[in-house]
Amino acid sequence: MAAEQSKQSLDQAIQSSDDNTQETDQAVDESSDVDGDFAQLQKVLSQKRRAAKENPELRLQKALPFPFLPNIRPLTISDYESCVQLENAAFPDPEHRASPEKFQYRLTTCPELSLGVFCTVVPEQVAKKGWERDILTLASARPVETDRADGAVSVLLAHIVSTRCKGDVVSDADMDYPKDWRTRSGKSADVGHQETGKTIALHSLAVLPKLQGCGIGKMIMKAYLQQVQSAGLGERVALICQDYLVSYYERFGYKSLGPSKAQFGGGGWTDMVFEL
Repeated sequence: MAAEQSKQSLDQAIQSSDDNTQETDQAVDESSDVDGDFAQLQKVLSQKRRAAKENPELRLQKALPFPFLPNIRPLTISDYESCVQLENAAFPDPEHRASPEKFQYRLTTCPELSLGVFCTVVPEQVAKKGWERDILTLASARPVETDRADGAVSVLLAHIVSTRCKGDVVSDADMDYPKDWRTRSGKSADVGHQETGKTIALHSLAVLPKLQGCGIGKMIMKAYLQQVQSAGLGERVALICQDYLVSYYERFGYKSLGPSKAQFGGGGWTDMVFEL
């Protein structure tokens, strides 16, 4: 009898131990599930934060004191002042800028080879947030509509300005302009825009400094390549750039042809070509 009780007590102890172990195992499993769920949540949140950080549209909207609703259109001579202001702001080195006279020449001679990204802005809203010094093209912006109550204007944020040339790459002659272009009356010149050329010489891609790195450069370049290709404006687009920008243009499909012979702005350029 004592032996049976002893055996019964032992069986109960073992059963109790098994129950405790099962409860402990369940507790550990539940804890593991919670830890796993938390880790997964952290991973998802991290991915969302990373995606938001890498999203150029979100960066752009955070950088602007007004809604970004871009209007992409060819430039005209009436945009001349804004182009000059944008060029001066985008290129710290004066030797690398196009002169005001070159803008007048290019926007008069071949405006169809240019493109601008504009955005409607209410000057009063910009002034309230102290952005006048950052949006340097605001002063020359034209009204969106005549007598509009809020005084909204169309502000230039980025531009591409080009001419045509006869060679496959951009030369110093292509970067120049005929000084008598206003009175030349249709006569061809050895420098500047060549109407019968098959290569589009892209002279300037400029973005307001405050908005650089927000995707506007990518936006206008893609739109420009699509425009010239669909309109059949040339066989290729050529440009010269500094070494550190070679990889940037390669992302659009441009190919490096090595050091350029152009000495504009002191030289040191690389020839880049995009075949249309």
